[in-house]
Amino acid sequence: MEDSSNVKKVGSGGKSMPDFVKNVGSADKNIRMGAGGALFLVGLFGSKLWLLLGAALLATVYFGICPVYTFLKHDTLK
Repeated sequence: MEDSSNVKKVGSGGKSMPDFVKNVGSADKNIRMGAGGALFLVGLFGSKLWLLLGAALLATVYFGICPVYTFLKHDTLK
């Protein structure tokens, strides 16, 4: 894979951690932040499944990487 100036990689690229390319754009991050926060709050007072789903969405916002997008080769940065 060629290195371009607009691609941001995360990770050391060593044997312990593969290179991950950020694939979550700002509009997508805002939606995930709202939905993840709401699910996290619902999970605090209800089912722990909602808590986990909310935490997963918030993690994708923090790291800027969505594993599902990586699998589907989808990118919302552009």
